[in-house]
Amino acid sequence: MEKKIGDKAAEQLKQTAVEIVQNCVDVYSEKFGEGDVGATGSGFVSLPYKGTKEQEIPYGTTGLIYGRVQSGKTNTTIATLAIAQENKFRCFIVLTSDNTWLGKQTADRFNNQLKGGPVVFNWEEWKKHPEDFVKNKLLHYIKDTGVVLVSTKNVRHLDNLLKVLKYAKANTVPCLIFDDEADNASLNTNEAKQAKDDKETVPDSKIFEKIGKIRKAVANHIYLQITATPQSLLLQNLDHPCKPAFCAALPEPGNSYMGGDLFFTESTAYCRTVNAEELEALKKQKGKINPGSNWDIPEGLRLALCCFFLGAVYKMQSEPDGIYSFLAHICYKQDNQENLEKIISGFVVELDKSLRGQLSATKEEQARKWLTEAYQELSKTALYLPSLDYLIEELKHELRRAIPKVINANNPDKKPNYTPGMNILIGGNRLGRGVTIEGLMVTYYGRDAKQKVMDTVHQHARMYGYREQLKDVTRLFLPQHILEAFRAIHEADEAMREAIGDDPNNIKIQPVWVGPKLKATRSCVLNPAEIDAFIPGSHIFPRAPLYKSSDVKAETEELNKLLNPYTENDKYYEVDIDFLIEIISHTHSHYVSGRKWEDKRVQKALQGMKANGIEKGRLNVRRGKTGEGLGLTRQEPSDWGGYGFATSTWITKAKNEYQNVPTVLMMYEKGEKYKGEKYKRWDNQPLYLPMLILPKSKFVFMFNYADESEEIEDDLEWDDSEEIDEQEWLHAAANNPVFAFLHDAEEDIYTLADGKPFND
Repeated sequence: MEKKIGDKAAEQLKQTAVEIVQNCVDVYSEKFGEGDVGATGSGFVSLPYKGTKEQEIPYGTTGLIYGRVQSGKTNTTIATLAIAQENKFRCFIVLTSDNTWLGKQTADRFNNQLKGGPVVFNWEEWKKHPEDFVKNKLLHYIKDTGVVLVSTKNVRHLDNLLKVLKYAKANTVPCLIFDDEADNASLNTNEAKQAKDDKETVPDSKIFEKIGKIRKAVANHIYLQITATPQSLLLQNLDHPCKPAFCAALPEPGNSYMGGDLFFTESTAYCRTVNAEELEALKKQKGKINPGSNWDIPEGLRLALCCFFLGAVYKMQSEPDGIYSFLAHICYKQDNQENLEKIISGFVVELDKSLRGQLSATKEEQARKWLTEAYQELSKTALYLPSLDYLIEELKHELRRAIPKVINANNPDKKPNYTPGMNILIGGNRLGRGVTIEGLMVTYYGRDAKQKVMDTVHQHARMYGYREQLKDVTRLFLPQHILEAFRAIHEADEAMREAIGDDPNNIKIQPVWVGPKLKATRSCVLNPAEIDAFIPGSHIFPRAPLYKSSDVKAETEELNKLLNPYTENDKYYEVDIDFLIEIISHTHSHYVSGRKWEDKRVQKALQGMKANGIEKGRLNVRRGKTGEGLGLTRQEPSDWGGYGFATSTWITKAKNEYQNVPTVLMMYEKGEKYKGEKYKRWDNQPLYLPMLILPKSKFVFMFNYADESEEIEDDLEWDDSEEIDEQEWLHAAANNPVFAFLHDAEEDIYTLADGKPFND
């Protein structure tokens, strides 16, 4: 890799791969015993995992490689695989998108870059005769150099892979599974339906089921999920096989990477907004273009194309045979893509003829005016542009080769066939997730769902990537409201990465950060009954605080020391966020199903606020009028009122005066014991009762609350369980603002192998 990306980037890549493999070796050894893998490993399974009906797939073996969009995750995977092979993993399974050309591209990259290592095979080599393939090819290497089995996430291909694993007895060697874009096709898309019915009525979705069978077939394994958008993975139940139990590494891209910081900061010069109305006009235009004096192409699209034409001929001066691409992504509908192709084709023809003097002088003057506007736009970042006249002369020789290509299911090629020079690509999903657009310079983006899904929209950021030599002429054109959505997604993603970076081993309790007016992921892959969120500006408190002397005496003594300086009942002291986290860490409660407070979650939320730049908060300590405690009566969890242990006045003051920071109220309770009342008593032990008032920040912290509720509820002294029928469930989901992300909206359209579209 050094030859391609340089010494520094290659060394960084290696260190990332080392960290990932170290995690895999540690987790494997913890789950399955020492001696199979590592520097002195045998390369054989010594203690085969014996699953149970409740836990057929070993718990805690799922890891996350949280990369960035277009940041070279495949290189990281290949480097990781190479080092894992040196550490005695012997069977490697690589699951790729169900996109044949993309899958073959991935298989070729593994084959070309792993010379001298494990032998690489792909699904085409075993699909006809899996048993013969194993006998004639696979068995020679699986216990020697090891093997890499690359398969697309296609039901038939995964079925054949299962046969290969069975015939090869792959369960006798340590296995590492890489699931690329694991949040896309690998999740159970029937999760929400099963929450309302049951698994006997609604089966698991097919790809999820097949991957589960593969994991059972090679039980002694580590399963690495690879994605830039892990929201749906992090929101799975804690015991779900797709919930990452550890974060293997956070590969940071090199300095030449162009990401959200380039396009989505307030003062960026690389992003231009267009009128939203022009996107609607393009979708309604049906490909008509007026060859008269009023060229029927929207202003934003016209400027985007002219910037691309000038930028391309400029770069062709230094690399004549280079590939330079323009991407138009406005809609998933194929007829709109084909209409756009007609409009762009018509504009290219008219512009070419006008520049060469084949049309009127008026048209030539108009063409030069538009190119002048584009030249001025590029001059903001491209400091060494030749003169406009020079670029126009070069453009006269190149423009008629710029033929737009629609890449969708109707295209028999199903992939971009690049030519040297200018390439104009039009598409939707086939040019979305996982696809690298070679030489991408200018993106015209207008994909506009009514309800924007964070992980889906973020995966459309094909403008990200390593193209430093094209940076000065790179541009993104999109409407203002979509730009704002991208900014919110970028900010939430950066904040979540920083929070995870603080404690990657506790990723299982990591919240998902959600921007305003966005939903985190597809609702079909989540159990809505287990999803909840901390809403900006709200207040939360524990419904079942621990109160017995054996549980809280030592913590109360510690809190007395910490809170001793804060003597004024009515004063809201400014303190560091870290101090608020420390205080909360000394209060403990049972988690009550359906309620927001959970001790570790609250600490995580405060850490998240700190990661987003909120360094200070407010602390208010209430000890009652005499300073001896408040004298509250202990309640059942369901009986605490909306203000909990506090009064509305205390809460309102914090919400009105300290809106932009978190406030923690600490209420000192006498904890007196009353005889004869089962629930309404404490334990003659003073304690502190906390409340957190959330700031009105730009993020919602969303969690899956299914963590350990059953185990904890068994410890409680009350029975608060009730059956809830389907109508109540639907009513709750419809009326709780937390569930706004469930509302039906435009979903992605995927394409089956036979080319027929279907709605997921």
